Amino acid sequence: MWNGKPVLIPFIFSGISAISTMIGVVLLIFAIFFALFALSVTSSFPISPTIFPLMFLNIILIIVMGVGIILGPLILELLRCRNTEYMITDRRIITQTGVVGIDTRFVDLDKIQEVYVTVGWLDKIFGTGSVVAVTAGYVSVGTPSPYGSLVRPAIKAVSQPYEVQKLLQEAIKKRVASQT
Repeated sequence: MWNGKPVLIPFIFSGISAISTMIGVVLLIFAIFFALFALSVTSSFPISPTIFPLMFLNIILIIVMGVGIILGPLILELLRCRNTEYMITDRRIITQTGVVGIDTRFVDLDKIQEVYVTVGWLDKIFGTGSVVAVTAGYVSVGTPSPYGSLVRPAIKAVSQPYEVQKLLQEAIKKRVASQT
């Protein structure tokens, strides 16, 4: 009935934690201050030739960690987006996603109790949204998690989410009507 892929930018940024980004930025700031402090100390006091390379390596290590914490999730979400596809059939929702391997999840339409759309600030800019299907086995609180398809059925960062929601609700009604 429908299949689609997520829009790249909203998908990537919806999967990134603000906390990890802040930690990466704090590490980078710490590395800069540590480097400036090390340079001021080495210009004022003689330093042994064995300590200077260790200080330099520590600064490089902190910078690499900070950049890795900031860019790592971006790269993972980019790879995940490339491998993500959503499908709605007359019987189920199918989500496929993954970084290296592909995880496939099937949710039967007759198990879905509610369908709603979430639109964040980035979704408004790109004209996207997430369609969340709530089933009996899941408690839906707040917006979809970054790994929504692993926690509860979510069709994340798709164009025209309200049309997808309408199509899904109609498919659910037809499915339930055919079973009675």
